[in-house]
Amino acid sequence: MNLAQHVRVTQTLHVQLSVADEPALTRIIGVPADAPSYWIVEAYQLSLGIEPEAPELDDMDDPWPLIDLTSWRARPQCISIPGIAASIEVVVTGPFIARMGEPRVTVVTDGGDGGSAGGDAGAGREEDAGARPAAGSPDDRASVVGWQTERPAFHAEHVAFELAQRFGLVQPQFSPEVNGDLVSGLRASSPIAVLCESLPPVRRLALLAHLEGSRVLEPTPIDAATAERASAGLRALVARIGPDGVEQDPTDGWLPRDVVRDAVDSLEWARDPGSQCADPAEALIAFARRVKAIRRLRGRVVVTNLGRSLATGELRAFPRIVDAVGSAGQEGLFGSGRPREVTLALLALADGTAETFDDLAGAVELGEAAIALVPGGTWRYSESSTRSYRDRARGPEDPNAVQRLVDGLCALSSPGAYGEITPEIRAIARAALR
Repeated sequence: MNLAQHVRVTQTLHVQLSVADEPALTRIIGVPADAPSYWIVEAYQLSLGIEPEAPELDDMDDPWPLIDLTSWRARPQCISIPGIAASIEVVVTGPFIARMGEPRVTVVTDGGDGGSAGGDAGAGREEDAGARPAAGSPDDRASVVGWQTERPAFHAEHVAFELAQRFGLVQPQFSPEVNGDLVSGLRASSPIAVLCESLPPVRRLALLAHLEGSRVLEPTPIDAATAERASAGLRALVARIGPDGVEQDPTDGWLPRDVVRDAVDSLEWARDPGSQCADPAEALIAFARRVKAIRRLRGRVVVTNLGRSLATGELRAFPRIVDAVGSAGQEGLFGSGRPREVTLALLALADGTAETFDDLAGAVELGEAAIALVPGGTWRYSESSTRSYRDRARGPEDPNAVQRLVDGLCALSSPGAYGEITPEIRAIARAALR
C-alpha cells in the first residue's frame, strides 16, 4: 500500500467579517471547510482584542448564529455579535489549500485592502497588516502602556500564534479509501471496517492478521448449489402458497400456520429443545416477511416477484437474502448502522470460531471485551483522522439483535439440518460481512 497517494491537506475557506462604516472591524478569517461558527466568532473576537468566551460544548452545539460555509453563496450573510455590532456582514470565499503546519484557524489579513480575500492562504502574514490599533484602543501606546486593561493593537502574527494554541496546526490527512487497502476485500464502509475502528491498535492488528489468515474476506461468490440449499425453506413455503395465494389467517392477518407447518414438515426441520433457535415455522414466516418474498393483497397472502425468483432458483435474487441477514438489528424506523454484536456474531460464523449457534454469545462477549480494553469502551482518534467518524457508524445497542440474526439464519437451514451451522450458513455470513 502506497500511503503517500492517500495523503491530503484540509481545504480552507476565507470568511470576511465587516461592519458598515467601521473599517477597523474588518477581518478575514481562514478556517477549515467544516469549521463550526463559534470557531470563526472566537477568532474574530480575539483579533479585535476581545477575550473570547470558550464554553464547554457538546459535539453538536454551536452557541453562535449559524454561518453557512458555502463559498458559492450569491449574497452576504449577516450575524450579530454582542459587544461588537448588531449587524456584521459575512462573505465566504474559497476553497483554498492550507499549508501543512500553519494554524488551522488564522487571520489571513485585516481586510483593509479590500481585495486580498481571494489570495493565497498565507497572504498578509508577512505584511505590516497589524500596524493599526484595534477598535477601542486609543493609539499604539496600548501595546506599551496599560497592557493590563487596554485592548491590544492588532498584530496578525500574534493573533495567529494564539489561534494555533486554541485550534492547532494543519496536519496531513488520509483519504477514506486508504482503509480499503488494509486487507484484500475490506471496504471502508464494510461492517468489518467499522469493527476495526472500534478496537485499540494492537487488537486491530490482531484482527487484520486473523482476517488474512482465515481468508474470511476473500471474494468468493455464492454458487447456485449453495443458494439452492439455503433457500430451500423459502422455496417450500412459496410452493405451498401457490400462484393464487392463500386466505389470510383471521388471527394475525398473515399466513395460516398449517400452511407454514406443511412447508416445515416437507423439509424435515425439527428444533432441538436445548437450542436457542426459534420454532421453525415462526422463523420461516418471519424471514419470508423480512425479505418481502410474500405480501398481503385483498385479504390473501401472495408470493412476490422476489419469492417467485427464489422458487425458480434465480441466483440474482439471492443478494436480497444476504442483505436481510446482515441487517439484523436494523429493523427500526430510524435504524442506521449495524449493531456491533451482529458483526461479531457473523465473524464467529464466517471464520469457524462458532460450532453451534449457542457459541455466538461467548464470541460476542470476547469481542466486546477486546473493545473494552480502552477506557471508555472505544478507541478515540484525533478529529483530523478519517477514523474519528466511525463511532457514529455503529447502530444502537440491541439485546435481541443476535437472536434475530440466528432466527434468520435458521430459516436458511438446509433440508434435515434445521439450526445447524452448515457450509451454506458460513458462506452467507462471509458475504454479509463484505
